[in-house]
Amino acid sequence: MRAAEVWDDAQQIAEVLRRNLLKADPMVRPQIPLSAFVAALDNFSREELTILRQRLEERLAV
Repeated sequence: MRAAEVWDDAQQIAEVLRRNLLKADPMVRPQIPLSAFVAALDNFSREELTILRQRLEERLAV
């Protein structure tokens, strides 16, 4: 395989990886899929949800 062919293959792989990254589920810190975070909300108690709401309102007010 010539160097030019290797370079072309590497560029194609990089492009596929970039496209896949753009399609990925949005992430929230600490780097967990947003869908996993939202699913976890179903297990929160009312008190935990209230605390979360207060924290979110504080963050959104900034």
